[in-house]
Amino acid sequence: MLSDLHIRDVGVIEDVAVELGPGLTVLTGETGAGKTLVVSALELLLGARADTDRVRAGADRAFVEGCVTPPPPGAADWLDDGDDTLVVAREVGGSRSRARLGGRLAPVSALAEMLGDVVEIHSQTDTSRLSAPAVQRDMLDRSGGPDLAAAREAYQAAYERWYAASAELAALVEGERDRAREVDRLRFELGEIDAVAPQAGEEDALKAELHRLEHAESLTQAARTAAAALAEEGGARDALGAAVAALREVAGVDEELTALTGRVEGLAAEGQDLAFDLAAYAEGLELDPARLSELRQRRGDLAALTRKYGPDAAAIAEYADQAREQLARLEGGDQRAAALSTEVAEAEAARDSAAQHLRDERRAAGERLADAVAGHLADLALPGAAMSVSVEPIEPAAHGADRVVFLLAANPGEPALPVGKAASGGERSRVALAVRLALADADATPVLVFDEVDAGVGGATALAVGEKLARLARGRQVLCVTHLAQLAAYADSHLVVEKASGEGRTTATVRRVDETERVTELSRMLSGEAGGAAATDHAAELLASAQASLEAPTRRRA
Repeated sequence: MLSDLHIRDVGVIEDVAVELGPGLTVLTGETGAGKTLVVSALELLLGARADTDRVRAGADRAFVEGCVTPPPPGAADWLDDGDDTLVVAREVGGSRSRARLGGRLAPVSALAEMLGDVVEIHSQTDTSRLSAPAVQRDMLDRSGGPDLAAAREAYQAAYERWYAASAELAALVEGERDRAREVDRLRFELGEIDAVAPQAGEEDALKAELHRLEHAESLTQAARTAAAALAEEGGARDALGAAVAALREVAGVDEELTALTGRVEGLAAEGQDLAFDLAAYAEGLELDPARLSELRQRRGDLAALTRKYGPDAAAIAEYADQAREQLARLEGGDQRAAALSTEVAEAEAARDSAAQHLRDERRAAGERLADAVAGHLADLALPGAAMSVSVEPIEPAAHGADRVVFLLAANPGEPALPVGKAASGGERSRVALAVRLALADADATPVLVFDEVDAGVGGATALAVGEKLARLARGRQVLCVTHLAQLAAYADSHLVVEKASGEGRTTATVRRVDETERVTELSRMLSGEAGGAAATDHAAELLASAQASLEAPTRRRA
């Protein structure tokens, strides 16, 4: 529950701190005193859109802080060890809004996520919103319990599968022309690459062979000249032969010279072999204009590919592999379209089956909700009113394939019409309240806030509303802004909002009243003026009657 609430500089509220307890707490006060500002502050605490107009004139920013005890599920990341209360705060003003959870800065969206299942606000605008089909559908779904929730979840999963397959198929069909162009482009590029068929590492070998052929004439001449210098008469071979002959004449005389002789003999043999190799190189290196032209063409082809598809043959091959994979996918478009058509048909059948199951659950929940609302309507002075919930098929959407309409026959014998058309303003208020009470019975939201939802209600009906809210508050916390003394008499705690002017400013305050002051406030609500004898006696009677009513066993409906 909300154990404490601190509001500063919101509208005419300057600085208010209120302790809140369990059960039913009412906020009362004269018209325009600022009661609804308390609800507005709570809405800010729940992450509502920040409006700088809510900031008190002359203040930099508005501030709202509340304590939630025990901390809601999921609050562990915002708590220190041993914390049994989550402090939630919101500042509005300046260029941006700030939120805090557990004293730490948090996104404003985190407030709604943290408190959305803890605090629920029903405002005056909900009465007119009740006629909106989407609102009625959500109310019905909330009342349906786990079976309806599971059916809706199953439908949404089936709908998403159908939608995804349908969107893919539509995109495939609509993109047929683009797909054909892409197929042509990829085929052309792969044709270019396959025509050249570059091999990894061939660039270096090509460069070396091309360089050799481009200089073949000068290479041949150099090799022949070198071979002649070694092998012709009077050349190096003869000189080395003479040196070998001279040394052999003194072979064996001196070991050192013998070793040198071996070296000269080896040099002479190497010179002779080198001469043969140079001659063979010169004979083998022939001018080949055709081969040279072929190599130059190959170099040009490779260069053209590298400009388009990658810096070398390896990169070009990688690009070609990717292009082939993409081409295979695109060329399989017809097969994919056929498979998708089957998938869409199957998903549509599953969606329709899930939609029918959801519709059945909604209709069953509608009967239960209508029964629950009927009991509340009888207590709210509409005993002859009959509510029903129409659930009819429409085109499938994310929320289902149903149009949900709340129908009301305000009086016996009258046809059932949509709530917005069948009820007067006061009746519509009571229908809206009955629906909210039925929904509150169906879920376990720990904190409920009602902002003058009793508008258009009075007399004995107001007593019934008060008793219903008081019983609703058993085991939870209910805050209610009201102008009805009959309702306020049922409260466990009574807060009065008062407005005063001084030093050129108007300021609203909130204070808790004791039993004596409470009688005075109720008398003001009854007669418009506090303290009158008749109104005071009436107020005291209201309090006593309300207390006795709550102590009596809950009335059973026929």
